[in-house]
Amino acid sequence: MVPRRDFGRARKLRRKKQFDDVLRHASVRVGRGPLRLAACDNDLETPRLGLIVGKRMLPLAVDRNRAKRLIRESFRQADGLPAMDVVVRVALPGAKVSLADADRLFGAFAQIVEKRQRARDGS
Repeated sequence: MVPRRDFGRARKLRRKKQFDDVLRHASVRVGRGPLRLAACDNDLETPRLGLIVGKRMLPLAVDRNRAKRLIRESFRQADGLPAMDVVVRVALPGAKVSLADADRLFGAFAQIVEKRQRARDGS
């Protein structure tokens, strides 16, 4: 089956409770550059993404929207992401978020999950 590359409603975290659950019960936490990621397992077949890009971190709306666009695009293009709920937030005030930052973040996330899976299978 070919993985879907769209970013429809089924691939988004939309409710505050969903964000809170991921942040509270995260089994994976990763930080790269200005971005921080928290993730926990979900009961679905696809990963879902939630974004936290606050005004305190990026005061200009154009910068917030650009950061969200770049993170979503990197999430869409990332191969082999597990079925997890993922929350990404911008954690450094005034940071310039780039596509490379987001790619590094999701790459590190995939490596951590793969390493944990191998350890679980090898036990």
